[in-house]
Amino acid sequence: MTKKVKISLLSILAIVVILSGWGYLSLFGNPIKMNDAEEKVRAYLIQQKGYTPEEIIDTTGNYSFTSSEAPYGASVTFADDPNNKYHYIIFKDGHIEQYSYSGDNPKHLESPIR
Repeated sequence: MTKKVKISLLSILAIVVILSGWGYLSLFGNPIKMNDAEEKVRAYLIQQKGYTPEEIIDTTGNYSFTSSEAPYGASVTFADDPNNKYHYIIFKDGHIEQYSYSGDNPKHLESPIR
């Protein structure tokens, strides 16, 4: 195999790897940004909404490729309401808002600000 062929094959492979990574991040989101979203939503609930860390069982970051205004957010499970998940989104300006919930008889609904 000549040197030109090897360079061409390596170039094609590099392009395929880069495009695959870009496609993955476009569909499933950046894991670092999802982790950051978890931390931001948790801090929002503790600092601005007055929850204690013990009241929050789980915070899971998520990504929506269909939203250009607020692609990242987190789902939260509270200790006194473990059967419901509350979904928060982080707008590009940093504003955090409860978007929805899943389950029955939610205890932690917030009224929309926007």
